[in-house]
Amino acid sequence: MKIKLDKTYDVKTTLGTIREIENLFGQSFLDAVGGIATMKLDDQIKLLYAGVKKANPTITQEKFTELCEDHLGLGELMEYIEKFIFALQYPGLTEKEVQERVAKKFASSLRLQKASKG
Repeated sequence: MKIKLDKTYDVKTTLGTIREIENLFGQSFLDAVGGIATMKLDDQIKLLYAGVKKANPTITQEKFTELCEDHLGLGELMEYIEKFIFALQYPGLTEKEVQERVAKKFASSLRLQKASKG
């Protein structure tokens, strides 16, 4: 995954990044991203920083926050976070491939729910 700020940065989306998120937030990955809708802006940037840091170890969190503030709007930040979270689940796949996998999982989940009720 890539994010465009003052230049284009690679974002690492592997298990190492998930561990980095857990370390930054002091909680499990699912707990950290579970409240994304109510997460403060600083924490949203920190979440995305975990992947940028893994791919670009010389960038500090303060510098990354400054770059986000100078180059992103709220909508763009949310789009990057959404792509980031999906990419963490399926690293190496294209956005379209990730969407297809998520749709399959959702459909499978619905079938299971329906089968358990009936």
